[in-house]
Amino acid sequence: MKGKIHFLGIAGSGASAIAAIAQAQGYTISGCDKNLQREFTKKFDPKLLYEGHSADHLTDVEILAVTPAIYSSDANNPELLTAKEKGIKILTWQQFMGKYLEKDKFVIAVCGTHGKSTTTAMVGTILEDAKLDPMVELGAKVPKWGVNYRIGRGKYFVTEADEFNDNFLVSHPDITVVTTLEMDHPEYFKDFEAYKASFAKFFSQTKGKIIANLSDPGVKEALALHPKGGKVIVDYSSHPIDFPLQIPGRYNVLNASAAYQVGLALGINPETIQKSLRNFTGIGRRFDHLGDYQGAYIYSDFAHHPTEIKVTLQAAREKFPKKRLMVIFQPHMFSRTYTLFNDFVRVLKEAPVDKIYIMDIYPSREVDTGKVNSRQLVEAVGKKSVTYLGPQKPALEQIQDVFGKDSVIFFMGAGDTEKLAKEVLMLK
Repeated sequence: MKGKIHFLGIAGSGASAIAAIAQAQGYTISGCDKNLQREFTKKFDPKLLYEGHSADHLTDVEILAVTPAIYSSDANNPELLTAKEKGIKILTWQQFMGKYLEKDKFVIAVCGTHGKSTTTAMVGTILEDAKLDPMVELGAKVPKWGVNYRIGRGKYFVTEADEFNDNFLVSHPDITVVTTLEMDHPEYFKDFEAYKASFAKFFSQTKGKIIANLSDPGVKEALALHPKGGKVIVDYSSHPIDFPLQIPGRYNVLNASAAYQVGLALGINPETIQKSLRNFTGIGRRFDHLGDYQGAYIYSDFAHHPTEIKVTLQAAREKFPKKRLMVIFQPHMFSRTYTLFNDFVRVLKEAPVDKIYIMDIYPSREVDTGKVNSRQLVEAVGKKSVTYLGPQKPALEQIQDVFGKDSVIFFMGAGDTEKLAKEVLMLK
């Protein structure tokens, strides 16, 4: 019988997936979070979960698996302090995954600034359809699975590799997929050079092929930083798929092309790969149609980086050329908004939409330092079609006039815009 693992921050998308996979592999698990009322905790027995944090949660625990943000956001957490006092092994959940769950597995890691979750889901689905029974973890729900992971008994482990905090450096994948590289996570990386250097180190840890988007300048620059050591680099951008997908956007053609090359690298029948990608219907919060309200189509999308906003809204306009297209956008984190401010302004100014409402910045793990706010963003864009919406509670009342049968409304951001969208749908 394997030991007991306690997950501090189990309501997060990544930690919850790893907890479920650990449980499936025979570990006894428990977990806690400040707020357990989240989608990712519904799959666990409530008896295993604790609301809030207490040293009492650590009875018989061998490993405390924590979210990396805990060290900066809650360094005096009672469970963290007690674990240190008692000599309980403390690992981030990523370290636990890399050391214990990936052991003896053929690891396929998908990294990059954009498209990680979708590409991870595509790869996992291809392997599933090829009867290879993979283990998969990612940061978004896959409708086919109903959760953000897949329990498999095969040799393959497909993982979404997160660069924040150098989290992905715990893995030594057999195959690495890299999508795009642009400056992100300024709360951790001091500049783009540091960002690329982190990826270069990750590439150097790859045992086999690197399947890369060489049409992306950042990817090429990061690859040039690492000693290739005879590694085979496959440029999937020069081998685009030539069949239609159910999900919109040219960026998804690139994501599918990457997944296709992974399938080929594993020797999967091309017909199986193509059929799997043709049938792929997307993942949660990525161009996700939640329902209709007063004739308006309500979509949720996770886009929170300027490039993601740009390509998603381009795809939306292509899909709905004659509809009234509106966006409720919530900037995510003060550091990202401040560092990429000019990029946000440019993208919002050029967006092919009829109206944009900007909510207050979602702080996530940060504290407002007063450097930037959403009103400044609206003023810098300087268009009547871009207006300030403010905090979430009053927002619902302010947007009542945007709904109509000719409207498509995107609730966009990595914070709680989906919650607002679902509140709209509950008004029926």
